Amino acid sequence: AYQVNSDPHDIMAEVYKNGPVEVAFTVYEDFAHYKSGVYKHITGGVMGGHAVKLIGWGTSDAGEDYWLLANQWNRGWGDVTGTSRS
Repeated sequence: AYQVNSDPHDIMAEVYKNGPVEVAFTVYEDFAHYKSGVYKHITGGVMGGHAVKLIGWGTSDAGEDYWLLANQWNRGWGDVTGTSRS
């Protein structure tokens, strides 16, 4: 096992060269109700930690950079069958 530096450009280079990477982050209550768009924590307390697969990145129409994540909660969660933009 190895780690990738947390610098966004290092993460992008790793995904581009070797494919998806696993990432962990703090989950808040509102993340469980995410439906679409770029997720931003607005309300609710900490639920705990969570690991997801980082599969890409992009920039929204509003010019906001985001990470494209694959989650395993269920098919009804997120933008497209378990994905989110965070």
